[in-house]
Amino acid sequence: MHTRATAQSGFTLIELMVVVVIMAVVVSVGMMSLGSNEQATLRAQDRSVKSLLMAVRDQAALKQRLYLVGVDETGLTTFSQTRGEWLVDEKINLLKWPESLLVEWKIDNQTFVQQQSLPQEGWVFWPSGDVLAGSIILRNLDNQSFDRGQETTEYIIRWNGLLQFEKESDDAL
Repeated sequence: MHTRATAQSGFTLIELMVVVVIMAVVVSVGMMSLGSNEQATLRAQDRSVKSLLMAVRDQAALKQRLYLVGVDETGLTTFSQTRGEWLVDEKINLLKWPESLLVEWKIDNQTFVQQQSLPQEGWVFWPSGDVLAGSIILRNLDNQSFDRGQETTEYIIRWNGLLQFEKESDDAL
């Protein structure tokens, strides 16, 4: 009796399971790397905001002028007061918010800001080194980290009238 070998077509169950496991590992590594990128963006923006505020404080003291860091939905703009007029300070770069972040801010002495003729809402820096206290909260706009079962990531940058940042602002909440 002569047996003929039949050609196998298709995949075995084990081969399919190996492919599924490999795909799951690749997807999970990709998801983890996205979370670290979101945190890196928040950390970078935290450092940029603090650096800008310190640079403006130093400029106010060096130039012996009033400065304003104006805040809106697009970012932070620096103004200086020259001969009673507020002008955008071209020497200090505009800090734009990344599109992936939701930004909220608080000016502690809002009454003072409303009484002044400021070109934009923001924090005033005096030549003495004093500044209006305030805070900026940075959050991921597309908070997919919550969907992945991780805690929400946000940074709170909070400072007092001497531009001393609170310790908690260095840590992700």
